[in-house]
Amino acid sequence: MIRILLCCCLWLMPASAHALKIAMVLWRGETAAEQGFRDELKKLGLKPVMTVFNANQDRTALATMLRTKLEPHLASYDYVYSFGTTATLMSKSLLLGRKPLIFNAVYDPIGAGIVSVNKEDNKMVAGVSNMVFLPLQMSNARKYLPKGSKMLLPVNPRERNTQLIAEQLKSVAADYQWALETWRINPDKALLKTELLRLQQDAKESVVFIPADSYLISVAPELMRALNEVRIASICSIEAFILYHCTVGTVSDYRVQGMLAARIIAMHQKGTALQDIPVQYDPNPRLIAGNVNRP
Repeated sequence: MIRILLCCCLWLMPASAHALKIAMVLWRGETAAEQGFRDELKKLGLKPVMTVFNANQDRTALATMLRTKLEPHLASYDYVYSFGTTATLMSKSLLLGRKPLIFNAVYDPIGAGIVSVNKEDNKMVAGVSNMVFLPLQMSNARKYLPKGSKMLLPVNPRERNTQLIAEQLKSVAADYQWALETWRINPDKALLKTELLRLQQDAKESVVFIPADSYLISVAPELMRALNEVRIASICSIEAFILYHCTVGTVSDYRVQGMLAARIIAMHQKGTALQDIPVQYDPNPRLIAGNVNRP
């Protein structure tokens, strides 16, 4: 009788009563998003056990890690969490729908092919975008930057996000009297000094819009120093650049993004299908205007 009662109690326990095993696939190491993710899961009564797979911005290393370290133990995980477009695309390719994928910090998940406009295709994927809608970014930036300027957008040929942003930004920038030009940057740190000198020359008389790009984030101190040295105004689309004295930015909060990702898992644990959870966005992006080198 006791055994029957014990079995019944176990059956009635909520799914969150057991520790959730989560594989964290990160493109450039842990950020405030991951801390927010951990803290919110615990606050919601879930018991996360995390295994971190950090790519250090190396596609080959990430592919090897996913194939040799994650896939052999995939059955033991409840969820895969991924940060960034590259890590998410590679994780999705590996998983093929075998485990729920919760992505974070993907600028345009539909454009990148991570989620579909057809909900039926999203049964095993949901997540959070770090996008702040471009009209809001442009409107806020115009409060601090002069009219009639050219706008230059550094484009990393290896980063799909940058290309998507370029497509969307052209018409939005024109609405705010900015003529957009794209500027190809070679994503090789050995060439960084030469590339930044070239940027200083080419960006004269322009405002530089710095997109959500993993390579640009990795060189944020050098990039922002180069722009500020020659008083080139900048618009920064994500929080990572704000610390290095971007002129103005309207940005999503990494910690909030992590909390939103945790809430997706909580909803899923309570029975909401992932396909019924829309892409999440920071509801209150922050306008931050630097005092350094404001035109």
